[in-house]
Parts: sequence; C-alpha cells; structure tokens
Amino acid sequence: MSHDSTQAVTISSALSNGAPTMSSREIADICGARHNDVVATIERLFENGVLRESRKTTRTYRPEKGGRPTEVYDLTKRDTLVVVSGYNDEVRAKIIDRWMELETSVAPAPTKRPRKPAFDVAYRRFLSVASTLPNVDENQRCLMAARGTHELTGINPLELLGATSIAAPKAENYLTPTQIGEEIGMSARAVNVTLIQQGYQVKVTSSAVGSDYEPTEKGKDVSRFFDTTRRHGKGSQQQLKWSPRMVAILRPFAKKPEEVS
Repeated sequence: MSHDSTQAVTISSALSNGAPTMSSREIADICGARHNDVVATIERLFENGVLRESRKTTRTYRPEKGGRPTEVYDLTKRDTLVVVSGYNDEVRAKIIDRWMELETSVAPAPTKRPRKPAFDVAYRRFLSVASTLPNVDENQRCLMAARGTHELTGINPLELLGATSIAAPKAENYLTPTQIGEEIGMSARAVNVTLIQQGYQVKVTSSAVGSDYEPTEKGKDVSRFFDTTRRHGKGSQQQLKWSPRMVAILRPFAKKPEEVS
C-alpha cells in the first residue's frame, strides 16, 4: 500500500473518533517491516498490559489494487511510540514526524453556536423580570426589556414597531399629595389617608428609598418615585408622586363645602 493511501485511511479514522490514530499497517510501511510482525508485537504488548490507551479492536483494511482484506489495529500516539521503541533511531524519527503530520492535519471539531431564542419570547421574559423590580414604571419596564432583548438576540422589538423612544414620565407631570389636595380641596394628610383607604398605597416605618409611603400593586401604575431633597437640605430621598389621573379618582372623596343658607 502507498504512503498516501495509508494517510487517507488513518486521517479518516482520526476524524471519526475525534482523535488521531496510526494503523498497524502504516507502522509496518514506515518501518519497512512485515505487517504480521507488527501485529504480533502489538498483541504481545496488549497481553502484557503495556498498551493502555488504545482499544483492542480491529478493522478490515481493503487494498486498493487486489490483495485480500487485512485485520489492522489503530493505535494512539502513546501506544504507537511504545510499539516502535525497539526500532532504530531513524525509524523512530520517521514515526514521530508522521505523528506531527497527523496532529496538524486533523480538522478541529466544529463548535456549536448557541441557539438564540425568538426575539418576542425574549422580550416577554425580560418584561416579566423587569416587572419584579421596585420603583420601575411601565415605560421603564418596556425600555429595559427592549435593551435586554437586543443584547440577547440582536433585535430591538421597539425599533421594529417604529417606537424608537418612549417618553419617560417627568417629575413635573406627577403630583404630590399636597398638589392633589389643592386641586380637590383636601389636605395632604387627608389625601394620603384616602390613598391608603382606597388601596393605592401603604404607610411604612422604614423604607429603603426614604419615603414614608410605598405604592401597592393597585397603585404602581399611577405612581412613581422621584428624587427630592431631604428636609433641611441634608442629602436626597425619593418621594412618591401620583399621576394627574388621581385628581379625578380622588375628587369624589373630597368633602363638599356646606351650602350657606
């Protein structure tokens, strides 16, 4: 068998098993030895437990031009070097050179590309996560979910819809209890009490954001925290403000002035 045909057989075996191997037939060709003698050496070393890395399996080699099929062994690099350790320096050098060819010619296994989720699925998942964050309004949740979706899938769903930006709520558009009370004739304290009674907020003794009140689930869609200066100007805290819609919602709870007779 020619050296080229032997190379083809060996590389094919290497690719199928994920690691390069050298056949007993190729060892015989390189060393100029009879294949039967090489096989006898391999089997003796197997019996003695010297060959450890190679599996003791054989395959049938069919010559390209005539000749009968031959049983061959496929050996790892370590076991190949053990088999030829008794040969002269020139033969061992040829075996080492051949192994260097095999190791550089075997193609690396293709890496699997991680599968990206559909952008709509990713957006819904990010939106669900954003809804668990405290003090985040609906606009902010949408923008955060869109950014996360773009990072994960490369697609911004808001841009697909033509919504390149969403107007964020401004502090001046939201009202304090004092401002709501001025609109409907109630004190700030009465507004806060009414908000509690109607299930929009709860009073807290120690808040992480420094506010005396926090919105309930019912109140989250009509309120938002804004940074404001603390009393006496020492640092800042977050103040809970309310959508202008709350003026109409709370107006029925304001006491009407008594008619003068």
